[in-house]
Amino acid sequence: MLVLCMTLLSSQTFWYFENKAYCSFKDKNVTISIKKVEWSERCSVYMDTVYQLALKKYNEVSTIRWYISQWEDVYYWKWVLEEKKSEFLQLINYRTQIKTAIVKFESALFDKYYNALKKPMQNYYSELEVQYYAFLNQDTNLTIKEYSLKRTQMEQQIMNVKSILDAKNLDEIMGVVPSYFYLKDQLRWK
Repeated sequence: MLVLCMTLLSSQTFWYFENKAYCSFKDKNVTISIKKVEWSERCSVYMDTVYQLALKKYNEVSTIRWYISQWEDVYYWKWVLEEKKSEFLQLINYRTQIKTAIVKFESALFDKYYNALKKPMQNYYSELEVQYYAFLNQDTNLTIKEYSLKRTQMEQQIMNVKSILDAKNLDEIMGVVPSYFYLKDQLRWK
């Protein structure tokens, strides 16, 4: 029981889609979608609700155990204790089921996203390298400050694209996407 509670309390890892995706339940199955559909709610709301309910159940179990340790109506409280422990374990199961569904959803989405991005990113990376080395080897009319800024932007964009190509999960891609799009706009070839 203590191990389950510690797992519940310490597993505060939040994946990218916990706050972005919608979860719905039907017949004890979790369905994840990016678009809100009827009877769905953000997965983070479900996670928070289940977490709060599990904490409440854990406190109830602790209180019942205290009653039993005081020898107060032991037979009744043992029966109630088993029922509350069962409810607590069911809540932990729901939370685990939601997390597992989110991980599977993210993984499937990442695979599709990555496969669609890989070839265009490799091409962009090659173009970027060519432009970078051409920029370094040309005489420019730019000031030192402008030259330094453009060089830094190009180097950062090369690192962004490399990070996307080397990504192992969606979080790694999403971490560089804002910088990638900003710099892609800034570095449009004229």
